[in-house]
Amino acid sequence: MKKIAIIGLCGLIIGIAVFIGKILVDSKPVAEPKEIVASLPFVDIIVANRISQKATIEAYGTVQARTLTNLIAEVPGLIEGVAPFGENSDNDISSFRAGGFFEKGDLLVKIEDTDLVAREAETFANLKRNEYQLAQERALADQAKTEWGNRDWKLASELVKRVPQILKAEAEAKAAEALHAQAKKNVTKANVRAPFRGRILDILADVGQQVGAGAPSSLAKIYSIKTGDVHLSLSSREISFLNFDEGSPQGKNQTVAQIINDNGKILHNGVIDRSQGIIDPKTRLHNVVASFENCFTDPYEKKHQIKHPLSIGQFVKLNLIGPEINVFIVPISAFREQDIILVLDQENSLTFRKVETVKKDGLEAWVSKGIKEGEKICITPLDIIAEGMKVKVSSSSLDQNKSRP
Repeated sequence: MKKIAIIGLCGLIIGIAVFIGKILVDSKPVAEPKEIVASLPFVDIIVANRISQKATIEAYGTVQARTLTNLIAEVPGLIEGVAPFGENSDNDISSFRAGGFFEKGDLLVKIEDTDLVAREAETFANLKRNEYQLAQERALADQAKTEWGNRDWKLASELVKRVPQILKAEAEAKAAEALHAQAKKNVTKANVRAPFRGRILDILADVGQQVGAGAPSSLAKIYSIKTGDVHLSLSSREISFLNFDEGSPQGKNQTVAQIINDNGKILHNGVIDRSQGIIDPKTRLHNVVASFENCFTDPYEKKHQIKHPLSIGQFVKLNLIGPEINVFIVPISAFREQDIILVLDQENSLTFRKVETVKKDGLEAWVSKGIKEGEKICITPLDIIAEGMKVKVSSSSLDQNKSRP
């Protein structure tokens, strides 16, 4: 009986459990389907607007003198003195020292002229002897004609007429005159004068030193302070961007060059004067020269003092300005690769676009081709990008573009 009671109890318990389980299954909540809404990324844009801009490039270069030469002694001798010469000086400013200034025609160096003066006197005496010889030959020719008498003078020989003797005397007199003129000029060359207004870069000789006649003739390295050159390097693309044509007539190709300071203030105005026609084998860049008038210190120019004079060897920053060009200004953040940007269509779907740039710096690029007026350009960097991917344009970006002219 106990066994039967236990079995009945177990069956009851199992039945109750099955009944409760069925109730729980029947009463479970029904899952309602939900629509999945994609989360679109917000991006900033700019609207493409073609504008006219002056082609500009920043460059760096080194200042050099346009005219740089060696001052030499044209006659040999011992250097007696150098500028300044005290009370007898032609100009109190001129100085034959490194960094010294001089005006055109200033006396810079005096060379001992004793031998030169002696040579001048010797050639003068030789000239007078030859002039006397010429006069004597002409007198002998007149005497020979008189002695010929009534005979036909045309029948006389050249030698009787003393024609060869006269020609010889004339040639010797002319040579003696040339030698005297040269000796006389050499005396003046003992006073070495400045060939232009300039400055001394370095002296190569000084008082008491022999020059010429086996010794070096160079006296100093000098340069003109009228015009300075800045030598810089540009790529072929930059030269083309500035529209510089080295084959154009002088003065026709006026690509502006400005020397500026770190704050962008213009210190000197000039032009790109020429290309040296050389490509550096190491950098593959063109050597270009910009020219600047009156850029050096000039103590002789009292009316127009230079505020920011340049120095030889100075490293300067330049702003090069070419013609006006029509371009789109695009931030660098818009570029995904070297020349790829993202453009939004009317449905705000992203499209990759290849463009051509004429200038790039750390902030923006000048795009010449590949964009149309009014197109929307994405300027927000995105981690994941796919062709045709939809995005949302931020309201702040829309407001900024509406306010743009």
